[in-house]
Amino acid sequence: MIVTVTLNPAFDHLLFFSEISMGKLNRAVSTLRMPGGKGINVAGSLAVLGDEVVATGFLGGQGSRAFEGSLRKIGVTTSFTYIDQEIRTDFYIIEDKKNRQSLFIEKSSHIEPRYLNSFKANFKRLLHSAKLVEIGGSLPKGITPNFINELILSANKKKVKVVLNLQESILKECLAGTSLFIVCPDLRETCYIFGEDICSPASRSKAVQWLLNKGAEIVILKYGDLCYFVAKKDEAWEGEIKIEGSNVIMLGVRDGMLAGFIHNYLKTNDIGEALKFGLGAALSTALNKMNYIHSKKQAEELCVMAKVRKIA
Repeated sequence: MIVTVTLNPAFDHLLFFSEISMGKLNRAVSTLRMPGGKGINVAGSLAVLGDEVVATGFLGGQGSRAFEGSLRKIGVTTSFTYIDQEIRTDFYIIEDKKNRQSLFIEKSSHIEPRYLNSFKANFKRLLHSAKLVEIGGSLPKGITPNFINELILSANKKKVKVVLNLQESILKECLAGTSLFIVCPDLRETCYIFGEDICSPASRSKAVQWLLNKGAEIVILKYGDLCYFVAKKDEAWEGEIKIEGSNVIMLGVRDGMLAGFIHNYLKTNDIGEALKFGLGAALSTALNKMNYIHSKKQAEELCVMAKVRKIA
């Protein structure tokens, strides 16, 4: 069983427009609303790929039933801790004529201390059946990186593999004294990690090596729309897959890639093959209007389009 942790989940509300005129009335051509958050997206893709996956985190308000119901429809088991605040909504605006996509993020709820112990007790219970834990996304108010560190140490104690899908500011606080299976930094808002420009091959290698030296077994860096660098201590690969046409939605693509990589690597123990399959999963997510892959079959068919090469 795989457990995904999303401490700050949100509804992803997609609004499709031909074009937006700022400061004027704009009517959406169509809309979609679905559960979101980095761990939620990973859980959705893993479930579609056929993995047994449980999504956990904090949920609250009237939208909780719809949120969990949508996840269960695609095969995700849910085990959330409930709070007395409504789930936030993030808005993803897609403009067809300008081929432009914009994300508007609502501020998070404040998690009161009384909910933290309940969550940790539930998390420790889930660890008894877990083989891997993925922790992803931003932190709501009231939770510090030290809380993530506690979760990692609990998983380490049970010898459960840990995958981190976090921003640099959180990630830096979670590296000392922990054992990490995969580190996949969240670089949506920047082209830099630890002061290194990931658009530069030499800087990418330097940043990856720094993370490997900190104890990560595998590091995954995204440096383009669908370009990835994957490495472990004795091996490194680069890969990309082309997006043809403009009918793609980039929401959840990076999480689809991570899910595909995890799914394949746990079976093959081959980072080159896992990267190739992950790229197929990423493209499947981009072609799907949802924030997870369309199907395992499609991911398998698309991964043959991926170009991967061993560089070390």
